[in-house]
Amino acid sequence: MMARLRICIPLLLLLAASTAVAGQKGDKGEDPPAAEQKEPKNTGPTAVLDDIQEGWTSSNADLILRHFGSGKVAISIDGSGPGGAYSRDQGYYLFKELFKSTVTSKFVFVQIRKSNDDGTATFAIAERRYQRRDDGRQIKDKVYIAMHAEPVTGGNRWVLDEIKSIR
Repeated sequence: MMARLRICIPLLLLLAASTAVAGQKGDKGEDPPAAEQKEPKNTGPTAVLDDIQEGWTSSNADLILRHFGSGKVAISIDGSGPGGAYSRDQGYYLFKELFKSTVTSKFVFVQIRKSNDDGTATFAIAERRYQRRDDGRQIKDKVYIAMHAEPVTGGNRWVLDEIKSIR
């Protein structure tokens, strides 16, 4: 009995120590899941648009989703199914499916404007060129992004209101 305890106790301690170390950061150095990541410091609409542009060109939905606010975002994008109002979680699946079914070769903002006098709302238009994976068609359209400044402690956070594509 004592021999078993002498073997089991060090093994349990070793297991607990390895679990604690692995819990700090994944074995391969990956980032924590999106739910554990802190919200980005967004200093204005340009930072949000930079994330969206990078997210779209690299098929990284998380860079777009981090700018969803507490409300739903109106989304109607060619190639992603029916349009509607989507929460952050619903948007995740929408963008994952969109990026799985299309390959974006160009996504560049060509116009950015304030949409009200006090500067708390902005819209932007991007030119997008993509290829559908199912039939190989090349499609060119424009993506309209609308956002507003949402008050938070210490300032404002820019969040998305609408994302829609227009041919």
